[in-house]
Amino acid sequence: MKNYRGSKNFPDPLASQQEKESDSYGLRYAKAIESQWGKKSDSNSVFRKRYDLFEKNRRYANGTQDTNIYKKLLNNLDPNSGDGSLINIDYTPVPVLPKFVKIVVNKILARDPYPNLEAVDPLSSSEKDKAKKKVEDQVKRKQELLAFKQKTGVVLDIDPEELPDTLEEAEIFIENNIKSDAEIAAQIATNMTLSWNNFNDATFRRCVNDLTALGICVVKRSNDPNYGITTSYIDPKDFIHSQTEDPSFSDVLYAGHVKNMPIQELKRIAGDDLNEDDFAEISRKLKGSSSSSSKYDTTLGKTVYDYDEHMVDVLEFEFLSTDCMHYEEKENRHGNRNFFFQGFEYKEKSGSVFERKPHKMEVTNVYKGYYVIGTDKVFGYGRAHNVPKNIHDISKASLSYSATATNMMDMTPKSMVDGCVGFADMLQLTHLKIQQSIAKAKPDGLIIDIEGLENVQLGKGGELQPLDLHDIYEQTGVFYYRSKNPDGGFQNPPIREIGNSIRNINELIGLYNHYLRMIRDVTGINEVVDASTPKGDALVGVQQQAIAASNNATYDITNASMLLYKKVCTDIVKCLQILPEESVIMEVYKNAIGESNMNVLSGFNDIPMYNFGVQVQKNMEDKDRAFLEQNIQIALSQKEIDLEDSMAIRDLKDINQAERLLISRRKKRLMMQQQMAQQNSQMQSQQAQQAAQMSAQMRQQEMQMEAQLESQKLQLKSQLEMQLSQMKHEFNKEIEMIKASATLGFRTEEQEFKEKLEVLKEDRKDERVGKQAAKQSKLISQRKDQRGELPEPEDTQQQDATLQSLLTPM
Repeated sequence: MKNYRGSKNFPDPLASQQEKESDSYGLRYAKAIESQWGKKSDSNSVFRKRYDLFEKNRRYANGTQDTNIYKKLLNNLDPNSGDGSLINIDYTPVPVLPKFVKIVVNKILARDPYPNLEAVDPLSSSEKDKAKKKVEDQVKRKQELLAFKQKTGVVLDIDPEELPDTLEEAEIFIENNIKSDAEIAAQIATNMTLSWNNFNDATFRRCVNDLTALGICVVKRSNDPNYGITTSYIDPKDFIHSQTEDPSFSDVLYAGHVKNMPIQELKRIAGDDLNEDDFAEISRKLKGSSSSSSKYDTTLGKTVYDYDEHMVDVLEFEFLSTDCMHYEEKENRHGNRNFFFQGFEYKEKSGSVFERKPHKMEVTNVYKGYYVIGTDKVFGYGRAHNVPKNIHDISKASLSYSATATNMMDMTPKSMVDGCVGFADMLQLTHLKIQQSIAKAKPDGLIIDIEGLENVQLGKGGELQPLDLHDIYEQTGVFYYRSKNPDGGFQNPPIREIGNSIRNINELIGLYNHYLRMIRDVTGINEVVDASTPKGDALVGVQQQAIAASNNATYDITNASMLLYKKVCTDIVKCLQILPEESVIMEVYKNAIGESNMNVLSGFNDIPMYNFGVQVQKNMEDKDRAFLEQNIQIALSQKEIDLEDSMAIRDLKDINQAERLLISRRKKRLMMQQQMAQQNSQMQSQQAQQAAQMSAQMRQQEMQMEAQLESQKLQLKSQLEMQLSQMKHEFNKEIEMIKASATLGFRTEEQEFKEKLEVLKEDRKDERVGKQAAKQSKLISQRKDQRGELPEPEDTQQQDATLQSLLTPM
């Protein structure tokens, strides 16, 4: 780095540790820093120039920049200076840049970053590999574990109902849920430390705002065993550092910040390192005041001096220095070799009975202290203790300042606001010119041709003057004039209106929009991102391109903010691992996250300390969430996933994991549908087979029944025929017997009948003879009328009936 002051040099970096811990070494180092950066009061110093630049950018970012430059420019550009048009102009800056700053800051903060700690040392890796293998085995045997749980009610390690169904889901499950005990403890302790320091809501927000407005942000970490691990915001305008062009400040050798405080506060910080004579000397040297009168303040309970309220600049600085640690390898009388720490200085011993062999290791230490700028006073200086280090490389140390920048050039970062200052000035100037044009705008007017109004006679009143005609026109809207001029020719109406107009207003509005577009081009905040002019008919691809363009323009700010978050979390984890066992803060963490967790995290004597890698996880962006939601809705509409699957996918914060889970659940659902289709086809085929078998069985049974019926019919027929033949036989037998008996009886009866018939015939013959004789006698008597009729025999009728019965067939 260029030696801007040209009078001081840095002390010897190869000096002994004892010399480095002396106040004189610290004073020389502090003066060398002062010679490079200069004082705040020096307008040509590097510190003052960057201080003014950051102050200017911050004012533009807040919309409170100085307006005197606009007044000077308008007065110089106004040809009618002194016409009063600039008096009533509102010089309040147009808050355009604050809008773009808020959009960028809120866009980054909306991602809600959080640390994800993963142990990367071999011990942790092997433990996690075993855990992953165990989960994979349990996923493969999930059905067996479920059956075992249902049968016995015993759960082994992980509830099988919470296990994923496939190995693809198992990978996502392992990434989110499988952590070693040390990782869990570190994760909880880090989040708790960030919460105690209100880092996300306060410090990180200010840092993102600084990255946008100034291009740099700084956080200071302290790990006092009694006061805990704290993260403090440092204003970049007060921050100083060694020469670097690295935006991550990974190669800085020293860093510090300037505090402006009263001597009364300096007394509290310095403690016993400075006395009242030193404070009086500081006041006299910096303020030119040698008054040291004092009085006892009963309220404060201490002596108060006149110079206690004098403000001084104090530089809190720290730097890295390499020291050499010496070890001695010594052989004992048993032939064994041991190593012994000999400190930072070593002198080889002579005349030893056993062999001695020196070894050395170069380690980086941190030295820090306070320096009152402009004086020779240094206090609180020495080698820093409780410096967080990587346990797997204890030779390296880091400063307590975590700083990042969007870019670095000549020790000055270039911010987004800095690139827009010129356009913001022109936009503000255009806005003021628009106000000036409006102020100079004339009201509606008239063009009056006086000659055309002369010699107008209106009756007895005589001729009217032009002013009289003007009054008549203003009162009535009617004006009188002669249409012919004195030469006899026709002339135009003498009164014509002048419309209201603002000069160059359209050109100024176009110029305003031009500079607004220039600011959008520089910041990358286009209309799609800030939703200032949303278009319903804009294509999705066009919107995505606009969002991608904005992300590319603001990537440096986003990346620097995430790098700062990672640095802070890494420092916190390292500080947690070196907390002294007997310290107050260790007890606080044990009570907060549990003694077992802290023992695992800071186990320094029993097991090797874990080496953690910090990854900053963020919520997915709005475009990613919208795209994911669109895919979820498509999958739901096509019944490729269930509602429970969509809820699980939305719960993930990482877009890659969410997409992987969506793909896995879709595959799982499709496989289930295929299995169900196969099962349905199998069931249908089984049902068809069963139906065919049943139909065949039914046909067989029907045939059997028909055969049985036929046989039964034949049996019945044969039985009936036999019975019929038996009955016929019996009938024939009876008939024959009847015939035989009938034949025998008939013959007897026939003989008797014949005999009776002969008797009857004879009797009948006698009766007929008698009747004939009676009839003849009757006829004769009638003819002669001599005698009456002869009576018929009495039994004639009875005999006829008997005969008739006999003759009637049986």
